Amino acid sequence: MIPVAADRRQPLLVVPHGLRSAPPLQIAEAASGLCELLWLIDESVPENAFTSRLLRKLGTVLNLAGQSLEETVSVLREHFPDGVVAYRDEDIVLLASVAEELGLDYHTPEVARRLVDKLTQREALRDGGVPTPLCWQVPADRDPAAVEALGARVEFPAVLKPRIGSGGRYTTPVADAGDLVRQVALLPAQAGGETGMFVEQYLPGLATGPSERFGDYVSVESLVAAGEISHVAVTGRFPPAEPFRETGFFIPADLPHAQLAAVLEVATAALRALGVETGGFHTEIKLTPSGPRVLEVNGRLGGGIPEMLSQASGVSIMRLSMRVAFGEPVVVDGPVPCARVGWCFLPQPPTSARRFVSVEGLDRLAEHPGVNRVLLNRRPGDPVDWREGIFQYIYSVYGVASGYDEVLEINRFLHEEVSIVYE
Repeated sequence: MIPVAADRRQPLLVVPHGLRSAPPLQIAEAASGLCELLWLIDESVPENAFTSRLLRKLGTVLNLAGQSLEETVSVLREHFPDGVVAYRDEDIVLLASVAEELGLDYHTPEVARRLVDKLTQREALRDGGVPTPLCWQVPADRDPAAVEALGARVEFPAVLKPRIGSGGRYTTPVADAGDLVRQVALLPAQAGGETGMFVEQYLPGLATGPSERFGDYVSVESLVAAGEISHVAVTGRFPPAEPFRETGFFIPADLPHAQLAAVLEVATAALRALGVETGGFHTEIKLTPSGPRVLEVNGRLGGGIPEMLSQASGVSIMRLSMRVAFGEPVVVDGPVPCARVGWCFLPQPPTSARRFVSVEGLDRLAEHPGVNRVLLNRRPGDPVDWREGIFQYIYSVYGVASGYDEVLEINRFLHEEVSIVYE
């Protein structure tokens, strides 16, 4: 690779890419006319081989395979990047170290660790005065006697989940101490990775949901530039599939004004408590009888959010996040007005399913008014495992509606008119 700064007409943005990253074409569209892209990708990962060829058509590619942090930083210096941004959790800690070495705006390594480690994050939130569920670390060796002893301290019902991870992978409800011992014993060896698992107090939701039509939790989509917080949008949810797998999203959330104000207030408090100064954030908040409670803060834009928000309002939050990465003083008077409702559905297999057999009705769904895109995520014969969380969805469908009644109609249609067969 050769230095290109002298001939470059636009600023250069470093974007890591890998499995479950934001779509490359979506990133390239947001960057069009604003900046050039330098992709970081590990080409030794088989799933990245095809994507790498596409990325080379959209910008410069740096192969991370076998490289140390020092080697990656050394090569990046030759390109004189102007900013860095990550659109998945797995890249946040690496990018924080890169940005620190290159003197670029991004999360500090300490903040990055708070953002990706859920147990560390909850401790920081509590220290900052933000109400969050009580948490307990699961013993690293998962010794049944030690787990049983832990169960004597846990407040049930509770939720067993990895300290690091996304999409509800290996996230399981636990009813009591005996159930905790059983559920930990059932975990595969890889669950929780190097940091392990923890148990979190379960928060009950509102009896009727925030609007009596949708789920009892939302997310706040925010940008932070030089410490200035802008809440760009609030995303509503349909009720999750058992146990905690998301099935549908829509922007804007259907919240009364007072409830919306309370949600934004707790989102602001969470970002302040974590010490963030720059970047895009996706804060999940549950509506409980005691008020809104933070479930977790993600240090990147939420999956599917850019497309839904663009459909609803015409605002590109991904493009705004790139401007933030370049150090621009981006301030948004939000939540931004939405003339329509942007939505996405991710139908999940039942917990009893072991294999996807077939699906019928996607052609009719694609022709339904308001539907913009239908993508099949599984091939017939593919195994499915609810423990892998949201990523086991059979297909995704995106679109736009004039109001919430149309969103409810789409939800009805895909449940009644699209047929999925499992083994």
